[in-house]
Amino acid sequence: MRPSRWDDGQARFYAETIESSDYVECVAPLLAPRWDDFLDVGAGSGALGGRLANAGSRWQAVEPQPAMQALLEQQRPLLATRGVTLALHPCTWQELPAPVSGGQLLAANLGATHHEAGEFFDAMTGRWQDAMHWVVAAQAGPSTFCLAGFLPPELHGADTRPAFERTLEQLGPTRAPDDIRLTDWHCRFVFADLDAAQTHFLDRLALAPDTARAVEVCRFVARRASLTAAGVDISCTKRSAVMTWRAR
Repeated sequence: MRPSRWDDGQARFYAETIESSDYVECVAPLLAPRWDDFLDVGAGSGALGGRLANAGSRWQAVEPQPAMQALLEQQRPLLATRGVTLALHPCTWQELPAPVSGGQLLAANLGATHHEAGEFFDAMTGRWQDAMHWVVAAQAGPSTFCLAGFLPPELHGADTRPAFERTLEQLGPTRAPDDIRLTDWHCRFVFADLDAAQTHFLDRLALAPDTARAVEVCRFVARRASLTAAGVDISCTKRSAVMTWRAR
């Protein structure tokens, strides 16, 4: 099942989760050195792209979600001090104008890379000159929403096959990446209180509070969440596959 487009609340939650996690610190080194000219498809809040932008670089960010666009725009003053030119394309990858391209192409945590991998690969042909990089979920666990892996399989109810395996199957041998590197990281978010944490899981699982499964989810969260001075700390281990294609 292909994911629906996020609303503003879901987008902001994702951005805050990435900020609270060590995702960028773990993934960015596999994409180093920094880039001078790149096309960032599904740029999100720009947390990863901003880390990869070299001083004086051109960063073309493709992002259709309004809340994410606002977060990208907030980076402009700091980027300007480094001489980074941010060009924001407020559209989907399917709507991206034909001339837009970059030396490097980045697609990180974009649903198309494991739901429509072949179609996306073909659409990106001709939009990069040096290398193309996809960051795809690789944990043996759910990839349905950020913190799904905190729950056991009987409660999250999702496919636990690593998403990047589906990507490789869809691409086939003729479009396989030149290399794949794996990195583990921790997805983390601190909720204001236990009720907020439980409500989050019920909302993401689309469970009515009075159902048996919802009761079990709430019990599990109450038992396993870490209560800290800052709030209710929820985390789970993730793995990302960095898949790279290079110009011949």
